[in-house]
Amino acid sequence: MTRSGNLDASIALVTGGTRGIGAAVVRRFVDEGATVVFCGRNPADGTSLLGELGGRRGTASFEVVDAADEQQVTALMADLDRRFGRLDVLVNNAGITLSGTAEATSLADWQEVLRVNLTSVFLVSKLAIPLLRRSDRAAIVNLGSTYGMIGAPGNAAYAASKAAVVNLTKTMALELAADGIRVNALCPGATATPMNVEWLAAQPDPDAALADLVAVHPLGRMARPEEQAAAVLYLASPESSYVTGHALLVDGGRTAR
Repeated sequence: MTRSGNLDASIALVTGGTRGIGAAVVRRFVDEGATVVFCGRNPADGTSLLGELGGRRGTASFEVVDAADEQQVTALMADLDRRFGRLDVLVNNAGITLSGTAEATSLADWQEVLRVNLTSVFLVSKLAIPLLRRSDRAAIVNLGSTYGMIGAPGNAAYAASKAAVVNLTKTMALELAADGIRVNALCPGATATPMNVEWLAAQPDPDAALADLVAVHPLGRMARPEEQAAAVLYLASPESSYVTGHALLVDGGRTAR
């Protein structure tokens, strides 16, 4: 893999950084020379990833943080301020999925999906803005989804949360343009993350579920987390210096039909 060096000496924060796309982003950013702080709610996953990152170009540290908890996020930002005095890149990746039609989704499930997938993006971004303003290359990348761009029967809460993330991305891009802070969203198609692998395994016929999922992606396969991380790197780096307010679909052609 060719290293661009575009994140050398950058300070980056990745929420939901312990598994899946988030962990792939952490690995790629560290390889690119960034100092990465990543957070999540599972100490074991975070410690495991931290243990594998030694010897790479950049450095990493892990914090146990619920990205939708105001007190915890406030403490995290105070720590970043004390340690670095600025933030160059924020990747809002924390997220969960709970399947269900609108009729079948409980209010508790609806609220939890929006809390983790949407409120975390709002809260972490809001509290990070003062640190991002101190950077001369500030970028926010929010994790959306193809399901935030098209209807997704059986995924009412998840799809609604991701559609809201896309709109919040565009709104913040307009609000923060004068500060030189770029805000974009990555909208992945089906990706072979632990969350998706676990979902497939829980289906009555996992092989049939996988075949159906692959069939709606013209490239004929699921994405690798590393492919999504490469797209996040583009949106976070100076390579995309004139890109803001954009929702980048990395979906194997899923939404081109």
